[in-house]
Amino acid sequence: NVISPTWFSVTDNSGNVSSLASGEYVMQAHEKGLKVWGLVDNFNENMSTTEVLSKTSSRQNLENQLITYALKTGLDGINVDFESLSEDVGIHFLQFLRELSIQCHANDLVLSVDNPVPEDFTSHYDRAEQGKVVDYVIIMGYDEHYNGSPEAGSVASLDFVRNGIVNTLASVPAEKLINALP
Repeated sequence: NVISPTWFSVTDNSGNVSSLASGEYVMQAHEKGLKVWGLVDNFNENMSTTEVLSKTSSRQNLENQLITYALKTGLDGINVDFESLSEDVGIHFLQFLRELSIQCHANDLVLSVDNPVPEDFTSHYDRAEQGKVVDYVIIMGYDEHYNGSPEAGSVASLDFVRNGIVNTLASVPAEKLINALP
């Protein structure tokens, strides 16, 4: 009952955002009984996630733009898909989620965040803290193997998905957990 189109991308180190958001699309989705959570990503090579999130002015610029676009187009929520986060950005990422959560809730918007399947090298994502401030923690229950993987295999084997869910439930309440499938 929710769709999350990739509509926003952080474009520079000042926290500016490009937008493909469409109010008409949102209206048509609502007519079909669907909620729309606009997805924001950090996939632009011309920006540093660490620099954007560690600097108050750029982080707040990003937050304000997302809220403005969400309200302008009638979105029901925002989905944060920031990937390949280094350890040094972990605390800044959580601060971003805290601040964005306050603005989302003040504007009746849902906030969700995408996470890789828990591994030792992703502990700085701090899913327990995420679970306290966002509405939904989403596990990317895929990418076990991918184009360019050192070995061939399933994109999402049963054990991989099961372990991702079980390990996330150790720190996130079940009612806030969503498992995304390929």
